[in-house]
Amino acid sequence: MQKIESIALTRLRNNEHFQFMTDADQLITTSQPAELGIENQYPAFKTAFTAEDVTMRAEFGSLKSKSIEELDNQRDQTWQAILLRTKAAQLSPFTIEVESAEVIMRIIDRYGDVRALSYNEESAAITNLVTDLLLPANAEHLNNVAIQSWVPVLKGMNEQFQGVFNERNSELSDRTSGDVKAVRTQIDPIYEKLVERINASVVMEIASSATISFISQLNEKIKYYKITLAARATRAKDSESAKNVAPSTN
Repeated sequence: MQKIESIALTRLRNNEHFQFMTDADQLITTSQPAELGIENQYPAFKTAFTAEDVTMRAEFGSLKSKSIEELDNQRDQTWQAILLRTKAAQLSPFTIEVESAEVIMRIIDRYGDVRALSYNEESAAITNLVTDLLLPANAEHLNNVAIQSWVPVLKGMNEQFQGVFNERNSELSDRTSGDVKAVRTQIDPIYEKLVERINASVVMEIASSATISFISQLNEKIKYYKITLAARATRAKDSESAKNVAPSTN
């Protein structure tokens, strides 16, 4: 029987994530939590979803919110570029590059995937990460992996983000505001638990007809967001390929 499909929630933009959770909540309330076998778990989801709703309204009320998300995406991409370049160097045929990559990777692993953290937590993690990477003892390793110019860029991006973020918080000091990323880290695991419970009912063959209908409808929503994510990834790949094309000498 059909189960709820997985979706990379962390790859959704804030507005997409909120809309997806809105769709999921509407489907749950229409189908009735008790019919889905999640009546005990749904209140926690509803609380987290309400928090995201309130936070998103505050975010939309700030003129700086869009630039904050863009700056966050930029530092996320630069962090990922450093990670991927280091991983590639681990496969280098040159021992010196492999050894340096191992040193850098141990530093990166110390802070984990910073993209999954709240804004404030990510800012602090990146600050500590670049501080460690820019220690004199690591200068040669950065050169060997060819990220010596990328780390200072990440440092600058993080500082720029923090500046705009602090300005936005000051701007919203008289309003109810919040960190969308922090709220997302709260609701995502709750959503995943709901999915696990509903899918388990399918595996055990005790899912109600309402559950089967719910799964089908939710999967249609998920399919839409997966198409959106795939299209975005393709555009990003094409854009990167275009940048790497050598200019004509004619």
